Amino acid sequence: MSQHEHPGHGGYEKTDAQAGPTYRAGLYILGTMVLTALVLVPMYRFLGRREAAEQRPAATVLKPDAAAPGPAYPRLVTSEPAVLAEFRAQEDAFLAGWGWVEKDRGVARMPIDTAMKIVAERGALPSFPAPAPSPASAGGAQ
Repeated sequence: MSQHEHPGHGGYEKTDAQAGPTYRAGLYILGTMVLTALVLVPMYRFLGRREAAEQRPAATVLKPDAAAPGPAYPRLVTSEPAVLAEFRAQEDAFLAGWGWVEKDRGVARMPIDTAMKIVAERGALPSFPAPAPSPASAGGAQ
């Protein structure tokens, strides 16, 4: 008996796998994948176009001529003095004008000058006497 033979142990593989049939099996699998893609991609596109053609247009809530909203991101300030002047003009117009704050509750706003005249006429502001200086602060601390 030679040293490579083992009596009673014939369950192992005695030869390597053959390369030709293995490569053929891989090419068959690859070919099947390519053919499947060549058939399914055009069919998917056809069915997608058909489905889109059968769909009714989506309902719109907004009027089609409504202006598009501005950008959702903050605008960059290109001229700080001009923007500040515009902001102050808006504030001045708001403070010098009449308008409703809460119309349903009857709360309105009025120009500051008018409000000051009304308060001066009615004497609505309480006046408090000035506090007398304390003796410690008048004479200085010792």
